[in-house]
Amino acid sequence: MPENGKFETYGKVKSASDFYDELSEDYMDMIEFSSKVESESEIFKTIVSEYKITRCLDAGCGVGLHSIILSKLGVEVLGIDISASMIEKARELAQRFGVSAEFEVLDFSLIKEKYKEKFELVLCIGNTLPHLINEKDLLIALRNFYNALVPNGILIAQILNYDKIMENEERIVNVRETPERIFVRFYDFEPTIVGSPSLKVFEIRKDFLKFNVLIVDKTKNYSHKLITTRIKPIKSEALCRKLRMVGFKEIEIFGDFLKREFKANESKNIVVFARKT
Repeated sequence: MPENGKFETYGKVKSASDFYDELSEDYMDMIEFSSKVESESEIFKTIVSEYKITRCLDAGCGVGLHSIILSKLGVEVLGIDISASMIEKARELAQRFGVSAEFEVLDFSLIKEKYKEKFELVLCIGNTLPHLINEKDLLIALRNFYNALVPNGILIAQILNYDKIMENEERIVNVRETPERIFVRFYDFEPTIVGSPSLKVFEIRKDFLKFNVLIVDKTKNYSHKLITTRIKPIKSEALCRKLRMVGFKEIEIFGDFLKREFKANESKNIVVFARKT
């Protein structure tokens, strides 16, 4: 048992950019892209109307699902992501759907240098924030989101409900099967040892998770590949506290985009609406 370190677990861990570069070819099938364009349009139509959104920064846009939805609703959208392959896919899909959303490969830490008080909405959804495993990087990203908003602008951030996941040690995130593939998204819990086991003065904390995507190809005799990255779970109270630290004062937390009540032991998601005042 190593001191002041982590238990070693199997599986090569990729950076977030490499992880999503490798996943980009299968990502549309994994998230049911086409059906979500239709099913989530009404939700975002309500958000656009309620908050009078004309310009949006889609931070961590992936293959551009919500950028395309918002663009179809008449919003001027800039989607950014750290994965060049995801951005390439997003541009292809925007062209296929006939929308004018723009996309750029950009790290969240660089938003401040390029955009200030430009957007009525910053969207950061799809469990993006836990990929910022360094506390400083997370705070920089949240502060840059705040600075990118016009006065009275709104940040909508969504992550999985880690209050429940960490309490119950829930490993399975999602299982989806298509005619050709099976996708299994799951976690490995990574204990972190703080202190000195040899002196029997230590604690074991669960600060990180390995996020895995197992892809099984049914057309190739069920051959498979496993893609792994590391994330840092964020609980609801911690997320709200960090939002206050970077300047947000009006913060509401819900269980989904329809603003249903957040229940720490039940809700699938943590959805935060934070206004820049």
